[in-house]
Amino acid sequence: MTKKPGLLFFQKKKFTDFLTLLCRADSFRLLKTRKSQIFYSIRHHLIPMNITLILDYSDKRNTGGPQGVAYDTVEGLKKNHRRLEKEDIFFHILSTTGSSLRSVSGQDNSCSNISFEYFKKLVPTSLLSDVNYLSRIKNGKRKIDLIHSHPVSGAFVGTLLGIPTMLTLHGMIWKEKNYAQGLYTRFTYGVEIQRFNYISRRLKKLIAISPFVVSEINQYLKTGIPDMEMIENPVADAFFESEKRETEGLILYPAYFSSLKNQYNLIEALKLLKKDHVRFHCILPGAVIDQRYYEEIKKLIRTHGLEQEITVPGPVPFSQMLRLYSEASVMVITSFHETAPLIISEAMAGGTPVIASRVSGIPYMVSEGKSGLLIDPRDPKEIADKIRIMLDDRSLRKKFGEESRHIAATRWKSEVISNKLLDLYLKESSPE
Repeated sequence: MTKKPGLLFFQKKKFTDFLTLLCRADSFRLLKTRKSQIFYSIRHHLIPMNITLILDYSDKRNTGGPQGVAYDTVEGLKKNHRRLEKEDIFFHILSTTGSSLRSVSGQDNSCSNISFEYFKKLVPTSLLSDVNYLSRIKNGKRKIDLIHSHPVSGAFVGTLLGIPTMLTLHGMIWKEKNYAQGLYTRFTYGVEIQRFNYISRRLKKLIAISPFVVSEINQYLKTGIPDMEMIENPVADAFFESEKRETEGLILYPAYFSSLKNQYNLIEALKLLKKDHVRFHCILPGAVIDQRYYEEIKKLIRTHGLEQEITVPGPVPFSQMLRLYSEASVMVITSFHETAPLIISEAMAGGTPVIASRVSGIPYMVSEGKSGLLIDPRDPKEIADKIRIMLDDRSLRKKFGEESRHIAATRWKSEVISNKLLDLYLKESSPE
């Protein structure tokens, strides 16, 4: 039996190929065009890549928002486990979803290239989140080639320590500050903005989740603009796999209660629909961020006599959200500002047509008259008119729903997004 060559043989062969190219290259141009390919070949066979991924990951999809994005991102990486093994890429995930200040570490059962470290947030988070990450990164035993952080504070620590760092920016914090209620909340936004200003000139790459982010960063910073790459947020497979079982007339708007989310003008629009004898039921699930605004909304519902037409259930579990998306005739979002709202991509993945504000990053997600309808969030009459159009036309809802599923599958499947991330990591690890 012929003995197969071992790993050392291939490593030596790759190095010999490298020296041969150096000797035989007949021009600098040839060497330059092959440089990245050679570097990748050597790195892949000799040096594993260690990435610290900072995000609020939990092993169960309990909610949406940043935690939902974290779960969907990691699930996409797990599905790409064969590529991780082939490319020698290892992820260590730092997550503040733990129940203790002491770290609890573990290895993923389905992918040996992914490990976890859970710990509890230090409070006040706005001031001490840096300390949480700093102690674990600085004192960790693992070599770190790259940090990819979703919270700004994680990227702040990475740049402070001089480690190559990427940031996925989920919100335009300098804009969101305008809707913050109370001195302390405005102060926390101010601290976060200062962190971002510090890291913006020091990031290896800023990952923009929408073309809107690119535009806003250019407008906000003007100078010292970081290198940017656009990679959108992923969506869980569960939304793509859900079967549409519409309850005719059901309107859904899942969002936390804050003036930014503008449930107020949606309710004003629903008052007009009731006056015109349009049959509907609206569900407004979500946490209460601004108690005073929440009480104002409850009062408005009573004032307009909409207690039978509007349900406010508070936060609902993931399984129930899946069911609500499946049953909704339409998902409506009337926010004054959004970067790339996950509720839109989730609704579209499940085939639910969307009516959304014509603001910020939303028009990059919803194509007017093709996959949904856009509205002015300050105009209750236009909101009411667009809802009426959608509720009155079953074939239109079906058309928008099918197109939405197609768009979502092309752009937001977790495996699609994870491949884009892996391509970026490898590109950034090679010389220019």
